[in-house]
Amino acid sequence: MRRVLFILYYFPPAGGAGVQRGLKFVRYLPEFGWQPSVLTVQEEADFPVRDETLCAEIPPEMTVRRSRCPELYGLYRRLSGQKDVRDLEVASQSGAERRPLRRLLRGVRAAFFLPDGRMGWIPFAVREGKRMLREIRYDLICSSGPPFTCHRIGRALHRWSGIPWVADYRDPWTQATFYPSRPALSRALDLRFEAECVREATRNVIVGQGMADEFHQRYPDLPTEHFMVISNGFDPADFADVPYEHPAAFRITHAGSLFHSRIPYAFFDVVRELLPELPGLGDRLRLCFSGRLDQAGRAELQLPPLADLAELPGYLSHPESVALLRRSRLLLLLTNQDAQARSLLTGKVFEYLAAGVPILALAPLDGDAARLIRETGAGWVYDHEDRAGIRQRLIQLWQEEQQAQQADAPPPTDPPQFGLQRRPEEIARYSRRELTRQMARLFDAAAR
Repeated sequence: MRRVLFILYYFPPAGGAGVQRGLKFVRYLPEFGWQPSVLTVQEEADFPVRDETLCAEIPPEMTVRRSRCPELYGLYRRLSGQKDVRDLEVASQSGAERRPLRRLLRGVRAAFFLPDGRMGWIPFAVREGKRMLREIRYDLICSSGPPFTCHRIGRALHRWSGIPWVADYRDPWTQATFYPSRPALSRALDLRFEAECVREATRNVIVGQGMADEFHQRYPDLPTEHFMVISNGFDPADFADVPYEHPAAFRITHAGSLFHSRIPYAFFDVVRELLPELPGLGDRLRLCFSGRLDQAGRAELQLPPLADLAELPGYLSHPESVALLRRSRLLLLLTNQDAQARSLLTGKVFEYLAAGVPILALAPLDGDAARLIRETGAGWVYDHEDRAGIRQRLIQLWQEEQQAQQADAPPPTDPPQFGLQRRPEEIARYSRRELTRQMARLFDAAAR
């Protein structure tokens, strides 16, 4: 078998959506002729969230090396008094963030944390990576970002060893929605880091077509085959033993982080309007937001009448999150409301597809997420501010729900589809095993 060295910051016991892609690749690659090893950070690293249950998915025969990573974000939080904020991108951009000290520290972070707050890992990871490359003959190096520090490590090891290198982009680096407003000199340096990595990588893997198009536009001199789209996906094994539990409540669930730019104010307004109009809605409707919440989003859900409907379980382990999806009636998908929203295709949408529960997406109608939902027949898409459309759909779903209740039929064993025509063959294209097959083919081509 050929060997590939993965450079992954987000690896168990880290939790969250960013872990799934790399973890599933290393789990399934041996089926396609590649034996992976992983270079990652120490287990006590300053991860935004932790999920010990994912450690069971690490193949026991696989080599995992962990190196020290000085965490600049930890120092930032202590100085700014934000010890409870595990992910700086979840912090609200208003209110307390305007305090002079925090504003100053954000400026320091933007100016000097290049490419991100995990930059302190570079010398330790490069040293350990060289040791691994001396011990075993590897045919390929693969780094996955964010954090984009991983790509700088991959580039350094590629230059030192001459081994082909694949850079996997889950977000578009300097064009990412969470990219800070940097001083001109710092941004110029970060743009240089990005260009060096994109140009020197043997291949670049991008998670969505819209993002790939943006890379093409920024680097028009690179050949088309330099970029390949391999999307995020879902693992059917994660859902195989999780039965659908028909909930007594009409639960609308959002799973994952709720950033400041994703708060669905129009959706909340529509719910407030409908509560007095639709008899019984207030008794059965539940709005469940699991995961990390922006301060402004949490405040919105703590105001009446939403406070009586809100369920805020916090961060859930992956098995707990899968179970929550399977006991919901509707899954809420939210994208950012900015220029990058068209190309945003978050990992949660694929978990939503696997859950089989209808999706209500608030996203650009011409974006990647909307295209995916239409192609799979898995739900409905509305613009974030389309109050009329959101209102009409919620009324229709509630009326159908009431009709089903009056029919006094036994609880369904599969999620009601409310007239949707799901396309299982399209959904199956996004299984982790199939996506790993595609990655293995790319590895084969890159390692020649």
